[in-house]
Amino acid sequence: MTFIETRAAFTVRAAFDTAVKMRYPVLAVGKAGLGKTVALNRIAAQSGAAYCEVAQHTKAIRPMFLMLHDAYGVQRDSKHTYDLAKDCMNFLGARYGPTRPLLVDEYQNFTPTVLRELLHLQHCGFALLLAGNTHRLAGTRRDTHAVDQIESRIGMRFEIGQPTREDCVRIGAEHNVEGADAYEAIVIYGENTSLRALCHLLQNCAAGTSGFGSIRLPRIETTLRGMSCGSDVLRLLHERRNDFAHNVSGPT
Repeated sequence: MTFIETRAAFTVRAAFDTAVKMRYPVLAVGKAGLGKTVALNRIAAQSGAAYCEVAQHTKAIRPMFLMLHDAYGVQRDSKHTYDLAKDCMNFLGARYGPTRPLLVDEYQNFTPTVLRELLHLQHCGFALLLAGNTHRLAGTRRDTHAVDQIESRIGMRFEIGQPTREDCVRIGAEHNVEGADAYEAIVIYGENTSLRALCHLLQNCAAGTSGFGSIRLPRIETTLRGMSCGSDVLRLLHERRNDFAHNVSGPT
């Protein structure tokens, strides 16, 4: 599917450009499902930046060093944490040439201690963009001192906002949505959920048409009735219809 320039994509790109320019750690945060990971992978493909995603098996210190080796394609010559850290200092410190920027997705899965170690590595001067969800780091209740240190080392913070009307319209066009009333429905849905949820809705609608033809309002309404939050969206849509009809008819 074609990459769509959404608000999230613009925000993540601005955060990346700032990280490259400032050489300070930059943070981009937002709710899940707003298109952050898609934007990061796009930037990595275009710029050659190293990309990694923090998961359960990579959130401790030694696995974090291994993750960095893999992200930069550096061979691991030792299994010991100290040696792995030393290797990271070498290839992140531009000892072997200019260091590519580093994009870290789902950074909130790090514990404060591990993230602090990564920020210590960033003193080498490479561009670092941390991206993730707005909820707090793992284990922050137990290590408030580390959190304070982390906050002081972040150069700038970017907030990834909710999808805009333009985002929803672009995605609708990509999925062959047809009709002003159908676009109004997906805008209401997208603005009140996420880009991921909107894409899932439209994919379900397309499946109902067997992949042929356009997606119109009746198909969207039918699909929404089978979804957990669909009733709220249908109610909002009907309220807007009534408001529009009232405004058109004017006072009696």
